Amino acid sequence: MALDPALERPHTSEDPAFSDAVTCVFADQRSGVQGTIRLGLADGAASGLMMIFVDGVPAVTTAEGGVAVDGAPESYGELRVAGIEHAVVTPHERWTVSAAADAGELELRFDAAGPPFRLDPSHETARWGGLEGYEQPCRVTGHVTVDGPGGSRRIAIDGLGQRGHQWGAPDWSRLTVTRTITGWFDGDVAFNVSAMRPDGVESHADEVSWASVSRVPRPELDAGEDEDEDDARVVAGGPDGDADPEAVSTPDPRISTTMDESGRQIDATIELWESDEGPVWTATGEAIAGTTLALGRLRLDMAFFRWRMNGREGVGRYDILQRQLEG
Repeated sequence: MALDPALERPHTSEDPAFSDAVTCVFADQRSGVQGTIRLGLADGAASGLMMIFVDGVPAVTTAEGGVAVDGAPESYGELRVAGIEHAVVTPHERWTVSAAADAGELELRFDAAGPPFRLDPSHETARWGGLEGYEQPCRVTGHVTVDGPGGSRRIAIDGLGQRGHQWGAPDWSRLTVTRTITGWFDGDVAFNVSAMRPDGVESHADEVSWASVSRVPRPELDAGEDEDEDDARVVAGGPDGDADPEAVSTPDPRISTTMDESGRQIDATIELWESDEGPVWTATGEAIAGTTLALGRLRLDMAFFRWRMNGREGVGRYDILQRQLEG
């Protein structure tokens, strides 16, 4: 589904709880580098956050908030917050991100590597979360420079990632936890899961969720071929030829998560069914980097995962944002 280029612009509202943000995340298995770069607008002010992990630990961190913004910016290219600059080169196709901090800097290019995952504002998840937006899997190239006791280390990046844009006014009086789970695989497969836990709900099974898989179109059945053979061909990588991937809704994702003693996610299994008959995409993974951030009355457990899914190996993220108990 093609997206309107106008959706790239920051969205505004008179609601003081309304916010708009773009988030660029990436992981390069070869170099062992992962990162999150976020720019946001809320209540007339801008914020920025960059976190770069090297070999599983935070190596570069910078954050800034409450930067006054005059009027309504036409694009995120007009902002420079926390040393971060973001440009839309081609709407919904290519973006650049640069950032500088005391401990290092980065220069990255994000190229769309699949169709967008679009959250329809009429979907139950959007209504519960008060948010709408889209996510696009990407190929990410460029470099990261990390400063340390031994001097500067420049690391070439050639990995996978995702660029997302969301806007709205989440009502945390109705929610206790939100989850964002993504996986990116070389070639033509990616997945995106968003789940929200309403107040009073105790388990994954009762969460409100939205999920999609990006994969090549399912092949037409040949004479004498049954549905199971068709599913196997999709799982193996799809039909021969140059068909572009498509984003397919996978209702009711099944999520199983193992937490450590501090309540951070360390292992997970995700099942994504295209229909009751299949095919099913099953991803199992473990955290390879992460940290916890206190965001006022919210706590963000940020993690990058190594995933295995239907014979493929990939990377992604699993972020949990939860309401902190008062007192």
